[in-house]
Amino acid sequence: MFFGPVKPATRRAQIRAGRPDTLRQWWDARRADGTIASVWLALLFAAGVIAILTLRDDVVPYRPGQFVGHDIVARTDFVFHDADELAAAQNRARVQTPRVYRELPSPWDLIAQKLRDLPQSVAGLTESELRPDLQGIVSGAALTRLREAAASDERREQYLQWVEAFISAARKLDLVILRDEQRLKEVDRNLYIPGRGTMRGELTFSLEKMGEEIAGRLQRPVQDAFPPVLQPVVTQLTLRWLTPTHEFDDAATAAAMNQAAQSVPSSAGDVHFAANQVIVSSGEIRDRDWEILRAEARAFARRHDRSGWKSFLGVSTVALILTGMLATYIAHYQPRIVRNHARGIAVAVLLLAMLLLAQLSGISSQPMYVFALFPTLLVATILSIVYDRRFAAGVATLHGLLVTLALGEDLDFLLVLLSGVATICALLDEVRSRSKLIEIAGAAAVAMMLTAAATGVLNHDPRPFVLRNCLHAGAAGLGVGFVVLGILPFIEKAFRITTAMTLLELADFSHPLLRRISSEAPGTWNHSLQVAAMAEEAAEAIGCNSLLCRVGSYYHDCGKINKPGYFVENQQDGVNRHLNLSPNVSLLIIVGHVKDGLELAREYKLPTSIFSFIQQHHGTTLVEFFYDRAMRQASPEDGLSELQFRYPGPKPKTKEVAIVMLADCCESAARALVELTPEMIEKLVEDITRRRVEDGQLDECDMTLRELELVKRSLIKSLLGIHHGRIAYPPTDAGTATRSTGVEQEAGQSNPVARSA
Repeated sequence: MFFGPVKPATRRAQIRAGRPDTLRQWWDARRADGTIASVWLALLFAAGVIAILTLRDDVVPYRPGQFVGHDIVARTDFVFHDADELAAAQNRARVQTPRVYRELPSPWDLIAQKLRDLPQSVAGLTESELRPDLQGIVSGAALTRLREAAASDERREQYLQWVEAFISAARKLDLVILRDEQRLKEVDRNLYIPGRGTMRGELTFSLEKMGEEIAGRLQRPVQDAFPPVLQPVVTQLTLRWLTPTHEFDDAATAAAMNQAAQSVPSSAGDVHFAANQVIVSSGEIRDRDWEILRAEARAFARRHDRSGWKSFLGVSTVALILTGMLATYIAHYQPRIVRNHARGIAVAVLLLAMLLLAQLSGISSQPMYVFALFPTLLVATILSIVYDRRFAAGVATLHGLLVTLALGEDLDFLLVLLSGVATICALLDEVRSRSKLIEIAGAAAVAMMLTAAATGVLNHDPRPFVLRNCLHAGAAGLGVGFVVLGILPFIEKAFRITTAMTLLELADFSHPLLRRISSEAPGTWNHSLQVAAMAEEAAEAIGCNSLLCRVGSYYHDCGKINKPGYFVENQQDGVNRHLNLSPNVSLLIIVGHVKDGLELAREYKLPTSIFSFIQQHHGTTLVEFFYDRAMRQASPEDGLSELQFRYPGPKPKTKEVAIVMLADCCESAARALVELTPEMIEKLVEDITRRRVEDGQLDECDMTLRELELVKRSLIKSLLGIHHGRIAYPPTDAGTATRSTGVEQEAGQSNPVARSA
C-alpha cells in the first residue's frame, strides 16, 4: 500500500522545534524569565520547611505559667530525671563530708624553748621587774627555785631534764586545739585531719573557752616532770603560750566536698512514672511540670515511633502545599522576585530564619505569646518596609500558618497572630521617622492584647492568666518595633534598599549639637551651611550621596564650639586672639578642633559615617598661616619642619569627604578675597584643587579626574551664586546710596526714586 513520501526524522524534529507551542520553546521561555530557577528555589525552601517542621515532636503544647483546666496523665511509662533531686542528693553528700583541717607548726617547740630559757629570764629580777607574760604567775617559792636553777649548773641541768620530760609527755597527748569559732562549727560533726583520719569534733579543744579541760589533760605530765612548787607555774605558762595546732583548710574541704558530690550516681535523681498516672495537676504549669511533660513526650515519641515515615509524609505534604501557595502569591503580586533571584533568596532566608526561631521558641520553655508571635510579626514589618502592605500581609499570613503548624497551637494562637499582622500591614506604609515604627508596634500590641483577652474569656480562663497572655502578646508587638528600629540598616543592606531616615533626623536643625553650633559659634554655623550647600550640589554633579555630604558638612566643624573665639569666622569684635600666642600654641588650638569634634560626635551619639567628615575634612594639609609665622620667628638652628604644622589626618577615604574638603577650603578662601569677581573665584577654585591634588590629599579616595572636574565646576557655580555681584546705585543728594528691594536688586533695576533723582 502506498502511503506517500516519508520525511526524515530530523526534519520532523526541526519542524516541531520551530513551532511556538512546543515544550522546548516553553522551557526556554521559562528559563529566560527566571521561573525555572525560582521553582528550584521554592523546592529548596520547602525542604527547609520540612526540616524545621520535623522538630515539632519536641514541642510541648504547654508552657510554664499557662493555665490548664484538667489533670494531665502519662500516656506511657517513663523516667524523669529530676535535676533538683540529684542536686539535693549531691548537697547531702557535701554536708556529710568531714571538713578538712591542716596541721600548724607544733606549739610545743616554742613552749619547750621558753621553758628552757625561763630560769635565765627571771635571774636577778624581782616580781615587779618580770616580763608581762610572767607577772602574776612566777612568784614566791617558784621564783626562788628558778633562780637557783639559773645560779647552779647542776640544778640547771636537772631543770632541763624536767622540761624535756614534760614536753615529751605533752606531745604524746595528741591534743587537737582549734580556734574557738572553728570548734563551735565542728562540735556535732566529723572532721578530717591528714595523718590522723576522721575524728569527732567534740574531741577537739579551744584555748578561749576550754582552758580548764586542757589544764586537766596537762596535769599528769606536769606532775610527773616537775616538783610541786613549779607545777602550777608550768601549767599556767603552758596555757598562756599554747597556740592552736590545726586550722581549717578551705581548699581541701571544697575539693573533698566536690569529690563526694561527684561520686553520687546520676540515677539518684530519677523519678519513675507509670502510664495513666497523673503527672501534672490542673492549675498553673510550673517549670518542673513542664520538664516532666517534655520527658513524657519524648518517651511517647520513642515508643510509638511518631518520627516514622507516616509522620514525615504528612509533614512533607503540608509543607509542599503551603510552599506552593506562597510561591503562587509571590509570583502574582511581586513578579520581580521571580526574576531577581537575589531578592528571592533574601525572602526565603528571612522566612526560614523566622520559622526556625519560632520552632526553637516552641522547644524552649519561654512564653508562647512572646517568642512565637514575634517572628511572624517581624516578617510582616520587614516586608511592608521593603515591598508593599498587601504583599506583606499575604506572605505573613502563610508564615503564620506554618508557625501554628510547627508549634501545634490552636485557633486562638492564630487569631492573636493574624490580628497583629493585619494591624502592622494596614498602618505601615512608609518609614519617615523612628517614632512611626514604635507607634505601629504599639497599635499591633493593643490589637493582639484585645484578641488574647477575647479568646481567654471565650475559653473561661482565670483572669490572672488572661492578663498574663495579654501582657505577653503586647510585649511581642512592642518588641518588633524596637527590633526593626535597631536592624533597619541591616534590612537595607540585605534587600538593597535605601532609607534616609537617620540622615534626615540628623539634618534637622533642632538637633542639640547643631543648636549648640549655631548659638555658640554662629560664624562657624554660617560657614557650615554654605559648605553644605556647595557640597550637596557637587555631590549631585557626580552622582554621590548628596544627603550624606550635606549632613556631614553640618557637623564637620562642630569641634570649634569648644574655643569659638580662636577661629576667624567667630571673631565678631575684630580682635585676633592669636596675636599674643606662639605659633605652636595656635597650631594646637586650630588642629584640636578635629579631636574635639570627634569627642562631641561620640557624646551626641552620631553615626560613625559622620565621624569621617569630622576627622578627614582637613586630611593632612598644612596650616600655612602659622607655619609661615613660625618660619619668620624661628632661627635656622630650630630645624622647623612642615610635618609639625600639618593636621594629623587621615586623608579623605571617600568621594563625599573629599568633596566636603574642597568645599570647605574654597568657601573659607573665598571669604578672604577682597575682590570677588568670577575670574577670581574660578582661579581660586582651580588653585585650591590643584594644590590639594599635588599635596596628595585625594590619593586615598576613588575620585576620577573627570569627577574632579565636575566638582570644580559645581563649586565655582555655587560660589558665584553665593557671592553674586550687585549693581552700584547712584548717590542721593545726602551722599548716601539709596535702598532697593530684594526683587529690584536681583532683577538689576535701580530704585525708581534714584532714577527720578
